[in-house]
Amino acid sequence: MRVKLVLSFVAVLLLLATFAFSSLALAQQTSTSSAISNAQNKLVACFNAAKAAETDGANITTLTSTLNAAGLLLSKAEAAYASGDGDSAQNLAAQSQNVLNNFISQANSLQSAAAQARNTDFLINVVGSIGGTVAIIVGSAVIWVYLKRKYEADGAKDIETATS
Repeated sequence: MRVKLVLSFVAVLLLLATFAFSSLALAQQTSTSSAISNAQNKLVACFNAAKAAETDGANITTLTSTLNAAGLLLSKAEAAYASGDGDSAQNLAAQSQNVLNNFISQANSLQSAAAQARNTDFLINVVGSIGGTVAIIVGSAVIWVYLKRKYEADGAKDIETATS
């Protein structure tokens, strides 16, 4: 009877230990899954910021290489998580997020610089077109006045020689 009691007690302890370890593993899995999910969300937000900057005409080659590096780390984190290596997966997900620090501010800076350059180009084109048009009109008027005076002076000389 005493042996049954000890075996029952050991069985209950093993059962409790199994639940405790499984809850710890589940907590680590949830933490790792959350880290990967946060890294994915940050990567998507950064991608959208880069896309908006490119739409406004910014050169996003540096942003693209940063996105590629973060995406590679995130892929490695997902592979580690799938293979059951939660610590590596969490570490790689954190590295992926660290690569993307200040990314959105850089994308916004490039976007505003591209918008400003586009506005400057537009103003230069408009002012240049207006200035060119004015120069052609004024130049044509000056040439017309010069030729008219020359024609009138030559015409007056021809008339004087014809009458004399």
